[in-house]
This record gives sequence, C-alpha cells and structure tokens, in this order.
Amino acid sequence: MFGCGKEGATLNKKTKNQIPSKVTSALGRAEKQKVDFLAIKAKAENGGAKSQTQTANNYAVGRGVEKDMQQALMWYQKAADQGEPQAQFNLGYMYYNGEVLPLDYRKAVEWFTKSAKQGNSGAQETLGLMYDSGDGVPENDVEAIKWFRKAAEQGEPMAQFNMGWMYENGEGVQADKALALEWYLKSARGGHPEAPNFIGVLYDVGDGVPEDNISAYAWWLIGVNRGDDAPLNNMEFLGRKLTPEQMAKAKELASKLEQEMAATQKKP
Repeated sequence: MFGCGKEGATLNKKTKNQIPSKVTSALGRAEKQKVDFLAIKAKAENGGAKSQTQTANNYAVGRGVEKDMQQALMWYQKAADQGEPQAQFNLGYMYYNGEVLPLDYRKAVEWFTKSAKQGNSGAQETLGLMYDSGDGVPENDVEAIKWFRKAAEQGEPMAQFNMGWMYENGEGVQADKALALEWYLKSARGGHPEAPNFIGVLYDVGDGVPEDNISAYAWWLIGVNRGDDAPLNNMEFLGRKLTPEQMAKAKELASKLEQEMAATQKKP
C-alpha cells in the first residue's frame, strides 16, 4: 500500500503539522504592523505631528493595535492643534459626520477651513459642499466654487464634477456649457462614476459641444460600466435611433475611451 513505509509516514506527519503558508504570511504581516505601530507611536509621543496623525489612523482602523476611536480622536486632536492638515481634515470629518464627536457643522467648517488653507484637497472639496448647501455657514455659491476650484485643480474628481455642475447650471459663475463639459471630462478621466452620464447628456442635446449621438451613447455606456444606472433610459431611447453600424462605433469608442482613461489613471 502506497505511503505505508517509514518514509511515507514521516511525510504524512510533516504535512499534518505544517502551518499553511498563507497563515504564516498573515502572522508575519500582523507582527510587522505591530512593530511599525509602536515605532510610529514613539515618535508621536515625542511630539511629531505627522506621526500623531499616523498613530490616530492606526487606531481608527485597528492596524497594529486594537481599534479604538477615542484614542484616534485624541491623537488627531494633538496633531491638529499643531497644524497638521490631514489631522485637521479628519477632525473636521468627525464633526461633520457626528462620528465619535457630536455632529457640529460649525466646528467642521472651522477645521476644514484650517486644513483647506494648507492645501488639503479633501478639505477644500468638503468645504465647497458646505458652502453650496449652507451647512454650518451661510449658503454662498461664489465661495463654494472657489473651494471646488482649488480642489479640482489638484485633480480631485468629485470637485471637478462639481465644477462641471456649477458651470452647467450657472451657480456661482456665469453658465458655460463648454466649460461644464471640460470639467466633467476631467472628472470622468479621474474615475468619477456619474460624470459620464452628464457628458452623454451634453453630447445628446448638443450643449457646449456639437450634437453627437455616437459619443453620447459611448459615454452613457461607460457610466453604466462604472455602476451608474442613471443613463439606462436614455441609452434605451437612443439605442432605437442608432443603426447597427452606429451602435458598433459607439461601443468601439466607449472601449477606446475606457482604455485611454485607465492608462492615464495608472500614470504616477
């Protein structure tokens, strides 16, 4: 019988007691995370603002240490008080969402503003939203687009989308469909899931760009591929008007655009 000899028995014993490589790899990662956490925390305790933010991040997600949002809050506060922009943004977000801290839009605006003035694009984008909706500040479209623009120029896809919306609807700026399209395109290239739908609509009706049914369908298809269901009705309606040749061209264009955008997003 195969495997009954001494050598076979030894092999079977080793196999039975062997720890799977995936388990040892996970154990190794956990140990490394713990060592990294302690090293960063030591720097945080010595007053390093960035290390304080990293320590807070580790507590917030449970990386190298047990998750503890109160500890995360404490370290974010220490770093934010030293002017560290990411900590200021995260502290503002806690007030904005009522996470750990009581929901307080005024406090959120205070911390977002400090972070935004130092160039944090997430804070700039969120501050724009708050001025747009009047949360914690008087509603002010001009102030909203000022902050959207700062974030958009740093490549923030959501801010670029909001710039497109503001230009399309004339909020805080004079309406300009061509500029709206420009910002929607930047947002779409950055991976924003809803921007393709708005691009498709502009091509469909010929706003800011010559009417182009093939481009409209192509962009709607891209949006659907990104998980946005909003274009489906328009696609169905337009699909009845396109010839088989035009439909093939639209699908070919969508594929080409997706490849180009994917290549752009991979660039450092």
